[in-house]
Amino acid sequence: MSSSIPQVQVAEHSVGRMGYGLMQLTWNPKPPAEEDSFKAMKAAADAGATCWSTATFYGPDFANIKLIANFFKKYPEYKEKIVLVVKGGQDYTTIAPKSDDIDFLRSDVNKTQEILGDKKIDVYSVARLPHGVSVEEVFNNLETLRKEGLYNAVAASEMGVESLKKAHAITPIAVIEIEVSLFSYEQKIRDVVEWSKENKVPIFAYSPLGRGFLTRTYKSPEDIPEGDFKKSVPRFQGEAFYENLKLVDRLDEIASKKGVNTSQLALAWIIGLSGYTIPIPGSSNPKRAEENTVAANIKLSPEENKTISDILDTFEIKGTRYPGAMMDHLKELCSLISMDTVSVHINAINKYWTNADVEQHSRLLSLLIE
Repeated sequence: MSSSIPQVQVAEHSVGRMGYGLMQLTWNPKPPAEEDSFKAMKAAADAGATCWSTATFYGPDFANIKLIANFFKKYPEYKEKIVLVVKGGQDYTTIAPKSDDIDFLRSDVNKTQEILGDKKIDVYSVARLPHGVSVEEVFNNLETLRKEGLYNAVAASEMGVESLKKAHAITPIAVIEIEVSLFSYEQKIRDVVEWSKENKVPIFAYSPLGRGFLTRTYKSPEDIPEGDFKKSVPRFQGEAFYENLKLVDRLDEIASKKGVNTSQLALAWIIGLSGYTIPIPGSSNPKRAEENTVAANIKLSPEENKTISDILDTFEIKGTRYPGAMMDHLKELCSLISMDTVSVHINAINKYWTNADVEQHSRLLSLLIE
């Protein structure tokens, strides 16, 4: 197994500056066959992606955790080389946050460890904070379980700077998981990147390729499959879709001059934001997994970075991230409570989709919990 990409410290382990997200391997209407997943997992690890992001709720009955356990059974030589960052604290049916319940968290961790066997959980985090529950309560729970020896370190997920300060005062945060991409780099994300740099806390950047938009997975709104939640998202609809493709056109030009593809450019840009950013692209394609990982070796020049920054500062993404009714509900929630916007997403979703079928609800949640 090679480790030929730049490294960074996560929970006292040296890991590659490109990670690997496993969500789509099991939390997917049509997940790949286990053997196909193994090929992609192995390709990512061999290329240097040694820090993996998983969750207890990525599919039914701990499906993602079981996939990893089966991988280690087949390839035991990888067991000690991979650092596992496990998210949990979500109800297995509704995916609602339960991180205020320390008994649930303890059970969540113990079930995960039982499946993994002698592969210790390196880092554990809760995916979201429950509405109305303080940061202090949740992270005191996490620190209690860490002291019990259930895992080695604590991570944070989808939290703003003020919440991170509170959490970090209770237990050293090993890694922060937030969405970062050329398609999603609002001020609140920039603030977290700056805080992580100042405090030398790595960032797990999920959805680093804009949920497939930056890779031109979709060339028109019609390419988005029926039943895919993105079909109802304004920025993926109609004229907004084509206007937003102009951003990809401009990035394509920079990538072409650089001699790389746009996906690699996008990943290299994230790595260049600071010495602590770790993109975690996911792929079930071994060639793509390797291609993504080796992008960690691509360095952008000051001129290239300035060109990209100028584009981001002047290009206006058309359309919101969520459907109108959900956006209205999110704004209502955020105007009533003093907490990070992202901390209320799950509550908004559960209310918004009260009458939706389970599959539709799951697809929406999968966009928000990575």
